[in-house]
This record gives sequence, C-alpha cells and structure tokens, in this order.
Amino acid sequence: MLASAVTMICPSFTKIGWIGLLLPCLCLAAGCGAVYPEVTTPVRSVPPGKQVEPEPPGNLLYIVFDKVTIPRQTRDGRKWDAVGGAAPDPFAKLLVNGKEIIKTPTESNTMHPTWPTQVRANYRIDAGDKVVVEVWDSNPIHNDPICVISVDSIHDKASDVASELLCNSGARVQLRIETAHAKVGLGLSYELQSQAVKVTRVIEHSPASRAGLGAGTEIVAIQGKKVSELDADQIRSLINANGQTGLKLDIKLPDGTSKSVELKEAAMYPEVSEGITF
Repeated sequence: MLASAVTMICPSFTKIGWIGLLLPCLCLAAGCGAVYPEVTTPVRSVPPGKQVEPEPPGNLLYIVFDKVTIPRQTRDGRKWDAVGGAAPDPFAKLLVNGKEIIKTPTESNTMHPTWPTQVRANYRIDAGDKVVVEVWDSNPIHNDPICVISVDSIHDKASDVASELLCNSGARVQLRIETAHAKVGLGLSYELQSQAVKVTRVIEHSPASRAGLGAGTEIVAIQGKKVSELDADQIRSLINANGQTGLKLDIKLPDGTSKSVELKEAAMYPEVSEGITF
C-alpha cells in the first residue's frame, strides 16, 4: 500500500528508487515545509597557553571521573562478582537535584576504573544544587552500590587537582572538577533558506549570544552585502572568512527589530546539552 501511495504522488520513484524519493514524497503528501541545510560556524580548541576572554560563567563546571579505587571485597566480606571474576564491573554517575547528568560506560572486571571513553564536557550546576556521586557494580539482574556520597559546595572544589571523595564502603573516587573549559568560535548555526539566512541555534555563552542573536534571527546582510544577492557558497565563505577579524551582520530579530552587529571569534563555553564536548 505504501508503494502504491508513493507511486501515485511521485510516479517516477520506480525509476530513481526508494532512497532518493521516499522522504521528500512523503513530505509532499503531508504538506510539510521545505527542509533547508543547517550550517555551523567553525569551532576550534583553545591553543595551549593562550588566555581567552571572557572568563567562564560561574554556574558551569567541567567534570570528569578520573578514577575510582574499589576495595577487594564488599563491606560484608563478599566477592563483588559471583561469576566472571572477583572484581566488579563498575560505572559511575553524577546526579544534580536527583537528575542524572553524567553516566560513564561500564568498565569490566576491575578495581581501578578510569573510563577513558567517558564524555568530557561542561555541565550546568547552580549554587545550592544537591550533588550526589554514585558508583555501581553492573550486574545482569540488579546493580549493586559501591559508593553513594554527597558533594557539598561543589563550586568551591573547582581546582587543577582532582578532589578525592572517601565513601563509606572504603572506595575512593577521584573527581576532576574545574571551571568550564572553553572553545573558540562564534557559536552560531544557521539555515541557508531561499533568499534568506535564518539562525537556528546559538551557544548560550558565546560571541553570537552576547551580541543578541538567537534562534529565529534573520541575517539580512553580511559585510554590507545583501544576503538575497548571494549564493550559498558566498554566504558560507563570507561568514567563515571574517569570523576571526570581525564579521559584520545586519540582522532582523524575531520581534521585527533591525540592527547591525559585529561578531568576532572568542571564548565560548558550551554545555554538554549543546552538543560540544572536549
């Protein structure tokens, strides 16, 4: 039935194939709007030793589980695993106000997990938030707790040296807590629409955000050239070529206000939810 319906809407699909025409044909049938490509401005790492401005926001922290040292036995003298080896299969979590914001992969059969493939990112934690660190032994039926410990005043622990947390079980957790790490860029994503450029996403702590751009902002002109008179390659080229020296934009905000701004690549502090990690 699906093939018949698509054939009626797009008769040529049999000549070209399902992959090329199915989605656009279904979109046509449903009456949905045009889909435009999204372009993200370059994001660069901060060169070693370079000082960046502005300073990181106070409610963002860079957090990584450096390692955990686990006792050889549980508190009641049992082996961690009855099968598959005596060592546990640990994973760690960090919860803020009861919500899990970090969960490492499981590392099998070890007393000293380091989780080298864990996500490294900035996380939002506000003053007064309740922070709890948990380490668990992964098991097929139910997971067993290795450590559950509260972290008081986590912002005060931000340092170049990992904080060590001592659990009641005897496990020791080394948690790296640092001020938010920076990337360098404009912090801007946009769609190349027909005769228009629309901002789709802006990193909250970025030059684009500080200049007042946000989702829904329309870019009317770039470096004094009207967007309506430029093709897609010219638009991308102008934005990328001028980001480091000064990108001049005429914009129209969603409320209809028009203004001119100048963006220059600088420090931005993305949260893990914004899709940028380290």
